[in-house]
Parts: sequence; structure tokens; C-alpha cells
Amino acid sequence: MESLFFWRTVRKKGSKASPSRGTKLPKRIGVDARLAYRRGVGTYTANLILSLSQVDKRNDYVVFNAPERLKSQIVNSRFKFVEVPFDNAGDYEVLGLPKAAKAEGVQLLHYVDNSCSLHTDIPQVLTLHDTMYTRPLKAVRLKPTIWQRLIHWYKKVIVPRSAWYANKIITVSNYSKEQIVKETGVPADKITVTLEGVDQRLYKRTRRKQSGLFKILVHGAADDRKNLSNILKSAKILVQEKKSFQMFVIGMDKVELGYTNYEREALELGLEPYVKWVGNVPAEKLVQTYYENDLLLYPSRLEGFGLPVLEAFSCGIPVITSNTTSLPEVAGDAALLVNPEDPKDIAEALKKAMEKPLLRKQLVERGLKRVKLFTWKKTAQETLTVYESILNGQ
Repeated sequence: MESLFFWRTVRKKGSKASPSRGTKLPKRIGVDARLAYRRGVGTYTANLILSLSQVDKRNDYVVFNAPERLKSQIVNSRFKFVEVPFDNAGDYEVLGLPKAAKAEGVQLLHYVDNSCSLHTDIPQVLTLHDTMYTRPLKAVRLKPTIWQRLIHWYKKVIVPRSAWYANKIITVSNYSKEQIVKETGVPADKITVTLEGVDQRLYKRTRRKQSGLFKILVHGAADDRKNLSNILKSAKILVQEKKSFQMFVIGMDKVELGYTNYEREALELGLEPYVKWVGNVPAEKLVQTYYENDLLLYPSRLEGFGLPVLEAFSCGIPVITSNTTSLPEVAGDAALLVNPEDPKDIAEALKKAMEKPLLRKQLVERGLKRVKLFTWKKTAQETLTVYESILNGQ
């Protein structure tokens, strides 16, 4: 901190010389970690911070509200962890976090969840994952609560303003970048694409015993973009053609499932013996869940990236995913691509995968090759470049 104070004093006096030739003093970077490990944004947050601790040996970091799981993995002594108590997420984001960051002498603050504070003079980097905030609420929640309505309104108001207020924007796919420019009007050169990654030490291929029953893994959510209605319709087609399979839907607990009509739809389609509602799977058990299934079915209607595709690739599981939004960008030629709005197309791809072991083997091999292009280390290095462009006044 003394060297940091000295540097500020020198700069304030107008000196352009650094204290020692050829060296730069460390900067102090703040990152919001309160969502670490919670869904897709949390996976991004946790792995970005962990990888930054491995690739950046020069700068100092203040990580706010990190869970113990993340703290225990970081051995870089330049990382400090600070708890900021809060009752309201909006107040925390707008006022509480920047106030705590200022008290810690943070020179750059990274918000990782689509919106930032409009009331701070600390330079900000904003990770804007997608433009899902533009969708009408009825396309997101069938039975929204009052709290969900408030959150939707908040995001609709604050996200586009955040895009303009932040010094730099990071997003996770070229598709998302195009949509952000289109929806917010911010200049394209303000946005940097840093593709996400997968921990290939955790998600790795293993020997699997084939069962007589073809097991299909589905990532679900109350949000209709996960496309469960069309997935269920495709399952009905398989039943009518007397295919033997079991579909396992993860990602929704009983409460969240209760906000949807999916259980009723499954009953009406006669799918009760074929569809199992597994609930939320803890992150530490997700790898085993992939191993227990023969295929990932992920025909999402809208994704900013699509991490489950990479996770399945890394585990050696064949994938069927959508031919729209960011998913072709992630999957390349390593998955079967389908029209997410056509249950027949989804069913045809499923039948092809079920009936052709050689095709599944080819998809697995392509997936294992493609996933090597996506690493969290690369994400962290590219993020660090964005940080430095601001801190160095570029």
C-alpha cells in the first residue's frame, strides 16, 4: 500500500517517470465474486477469478464476497478477500460494492453479471453475457413472482445504461457482441469477446459402461429458453416409434418446477415413465451426472455461450444442440445441430444418435478435439489485457 500511495503521489505531481526503470507498480483490481459457482454466470465468475490468480503474478486483487470454496483454491498472496454485507442485491451493486472498493483503494472494478454501478468514479469493466434482458417477462417466466417482476424491470432499465457507463465491456461470444451492439447502440470497439472455457482436469473422459437403456441428459430451467416443451414433444415422437430411452432433466428444484407446466405437459404426453425430474445437481456432482448419461440434449432457444456443450465434450459425451444463437459458434462440427423450434428435427437427431454407435464415437472424438480450444487460462489472459488497457489509459 505504501508503494501504491507513492505512485499516486508521483502521478499527482505530474511526474511521468516510474520509480524504477523498466518496472511498473502493481495495480489494485476489484472483482465481484458473490455469484461464484451459481449457474452459468457463477461458473464463469469462479473460473475467471481462479485463473487470474494463476496467470497474473504482478497486480493486487480485492475479491468481494467470495465463497469459501473459491477462497480455498487461491494461493496467490496478492489476492485479498473482503466481505460486504448487504440485504438488497440492487443496493449492493449500485452503492455497497463501489463504496467498499473505494475504501480498499481499488483502481479498477469488474462487474461480472450484466450490470454495474452508475454512481462511482472508479473505472469499471462489465461482463455483459447476453441481451436476454430485452425479452418480455412472459417469455422468461410462466408464473413470475412479484420479486421476479422487480428484478426483470431492474435489469431492463439498468443493463443498457451500464453498457454505456462501463469503461469496457467483455462478452462471451461473437453472437452476444452483435446483439449487444444492436440492442444498446454501444460502439463495437468498446466490446471484447473472451470465449469461456472448461476445467479439463475436472471434466475429463472416463470409461463408461453402456446400459440397455439409452440415457439422455437435459439441462432445464423455468425459463422457457431451455426449450423443455419442444424437448418433451420430441420425446413423445420417440415413444411413438417404440424407442427405448430415459430422459433426465436437471437444473430445477421442486419450487422452480412448480412455476412451470412441464410436469403437466409430460403427463399429458404420456411421458411419466420416460422423463425423470432430477432437480438441482451440485457442481461437485455434475461430472458424475455426465458420465451416467449417453448423450447431452441441449436445444436451447437462446444462449450467450452454452457451457454445458463444452462440459459434455470434455467428458466424452456426444451432444445435440441448436443451430441458432451462440451454440454453433461453440459446438462447431462436433455436435449434431437442430432447429430448436422443430420437435421432429430434434427427434430425428436423437434417433440418429441412438441408432448409430459409430456416429456417437465420431462426435465424441470431435468434441474432445474441439474443447481444447476453450480454456479458462485463455479467458483470464484476454481479460487481463482488457484490464491493462484501462489501467494504462489506452
